[in-house]
Amino acid sequence: MEEQEIIAGCRKNNPIAQRHLFDRHYRRSYHVVMRYLSNHHDTEDVLSISFTRIFKNICQFESRGEGSFQKWINTIFINESIRFLKAKKELMFQEDEELLILNIPIVDHSDLLDVEEVQQVLDMMPKGYRTVFNLFAIEGYSHKEIGEMLHINENTSKSQLSKARNYMVQKLKKKYSHEQY
Repeated sequence: MEEQEIIAGCRKNNPIAQRHLFDRHYRRSYHVVMRYLSNHHDTEDVLSISFTRIFKNICQFESRGEGSFQKWINTIFINESIRFLKAKKELMFQEDEELLILNIPIVDHSDLLDVEEVQQVLDMMPKGYRTVFNLFAIEGYSHKEIGEMLHINENTSKSQLSKARNYMVQKLKKKYSHEQY
């Protein structure tokens, strides 16, 4: 089924079209939500809520060209992830005393890093850092947009991103310095 057929079918509550939408977007959406929650069971809960919201609100979707449906879906998954973290009161933003070393130069060791190692560090990262990092570095939101989404100051978003990057660098440097000996 083509995307437009799936959308049209979902607007008519066609279970076959809904299944196609679910099958087509589940895996990618799972990874999006998992980046925010780092917990399989919570991720499944948010996916369930999100897909229900998508099916309920698909009539409100307006196509704005290629990729707009994927962006609309991603926005729902991201917003539900943030709502989940806020409801559990797990979305905290760390104060400056947490990390004293800021603006560590990032050396390109991309040939040494693998996705699993980076994901492991992301999973350990405080949720405030991780959320801002995901929104900015992966999803492409601006600090102003992040501030509006999370109800924080734009400068807080910038600070959390800086701390997230430094956290990532420190953890990866520590890991690689231990492996060299």
